[in-house]
Amino acid sequence: MNFVARKTKVFAILFLIFANFFAARSQRDSIYRLPSGTRISVRMDGEINSKVSSVNDTFTSRVSKPIVVDNTVILPYGTVIEGRVIKVSNAGYAARNGSMQVRFESMIFADDRKRSIEGILVEELRPASSKAFKLISILGGTAAGAAVGAASGRDKGTLAGAGLGAGTGIAVAFLRKGKDVYLKTDEVFEIELTSEVTLPVSGY
Repeated sequence: MNFVARKTKVFAILFLIFANFFAARSQRDSIYRLPSGTRISVRMDGEINSKVSSVNDTFTSRVSKPIVVDNTVILPYGTVIEGRVIKVSNAGYAARNGSMQVRFESMIFADDRKRSIEGILVEELRPASSKAFKLISILGGTAAGAAVGAASGRDKGTLAGAGLGAGTGIAVAFLRKGKDVYLKTDEVFEIELTSEVTLPVSGY
């Protein structure tokens, strides 16, 4: 009877040890999950832009600010994040700006472990606005034309000059090429995860 009791006690102790181990492991694993909506600060390794980049071009960036949970670094500084160009349009005339869409597809850690991710830019890529230039071109042309017409001393000349100047300003604005968009080398920006990611657990 005592033998059976001792056996039962030993099995109970072993069960508690294994249960505590797996509970601790499970708790440790839980902090290594980045939920959808997590924002990550990254720095570009090289430049991509709407002028020369093409659909399916790949690029890399690196984590510029580590993510820490419960005093544990779960996403280290320098972790490589790979991205891909999924849509691109060059700048064109009539001040048509370029555009580019990218997505982020994987993380590569220092020990070459890799995780697939789904990530997007927090802020859409936008060039500097060129609307002010178009307005200035038109108004400037109008004013210059009006000045020339006024020099003739006739109201009709003033109106004709203003019309000619406005037309010139519109032509200048139309012929002006828009601006391309860039992600430049060493530029820091944020990406947002659109699905949960389970990261490698440190120390295992």
